[in-house]
Amino acid sequence: MKDKMFRLALCLLHNRADAEDIVQEAMMKIWNGDETQIANPAGYCTIVTKNLSLDRLRQKQQQTTMVQIETVVDIAETNTPFHTMQKNEQMNLVDRLIEKLSERKRMIIQLRDIEGESYKAIALTLNIPESQVKTDLFRARQELKQHYNNINSYERL
Repeated sequence: MKDKMFRLALCLLHNRADAEDIVQEAMMKIWNGDETQIANPAGYCTIVTKNLSLDRLRQKQQQTTMVQIETVVDIAETNTPFHTMQKNEQMNLVDRLIEKLSERKRMIIQLRDIEGESYKAIALTLNIPESQVKTDLFRARQELKQHYNNINSYERL
């Protein structure tokens, strides 16, 4: 079971050390929990591993917010203080807009646009059909674009 948990964590995190940490954390959580009433222990182990892995991805997302924003907003590289300030404001705006998305859309944006996951891997991770992943990703991008353009056009007035 431990190998299966490791493969799942590695698939979600793409980092061997993080996957090993997640498996260890999951094993401790399972060991300290009350498994007497669990009908499917293997399924329970998989769910615990998946949830801990997704929590780790969320933590990474928060730590790499600036990197995420730079991939969403394409701003010309300049070194003047004005352009640096302007870039930071736009990146903060995109970050705030991403935070306003539903949790599922935020996770799909993270997994697809930032982590580079396939649609199939995202569908398996979130336990939704692949077509739903594509639809939610399209809608999330459109939502971000619309809100970003609305705010930018308002600021230019």
